[in-house]
Amino acid sequence: MTDIRAAFEAAYGRPADGVWSSPGRVNLIGEHTDYNNGFVLPFGIDRRTWAAVAVRDDREIHLRSTFADGEVVGDLDALTLDSMSGWSAYVLGVAWAMADAGIDLSGARGLDVLIDSDVPVGAGLGSSAALECAAGAAFNEPVGPGTGQD
Repeated sequence: MTDIRAAFEAAYGRPADGVWSSPGRVNLIGEHTDYNNGFVLPFGIDRRTWAAVAVRDDREIHLRSTFADGEVVGDLDALTLDSMSGWSAYVLGVAWAMADAGIDLSGARGLDVLIDSDVPVGAGLGSSAALECAAGAAFNEPVGPGTGQD
């Protein structure tokens, strides 16, 4: 992991309001059965995904990562399934799913987000789930009251 707080400040020119993380996982039993109503026994591993976040004054989500060049910008008022692609869809999709589930985001402010991870991509260790869970934990607090925990 990089020093995500320092990397966030270098990327956005200000400190993060908080850092949230989620572990990768492995299924001891039940690979590919969880979404088919089967039994599964997952457990967390020692690899994690981190999301450093700071609240913005607008309604845009600005995404950067330590593993991809450039910045992706999503508008909370214009998120649709068709407006998201690539790795950023896992993060923006969390905000879209919150709204789709009935969570009122009309008063939510935008976010600057920097993602870092040491969960290997494509190795069956839940890298996408870790990304979504870290984003969900981060979005839960800045979107509502509170500032998050390390």
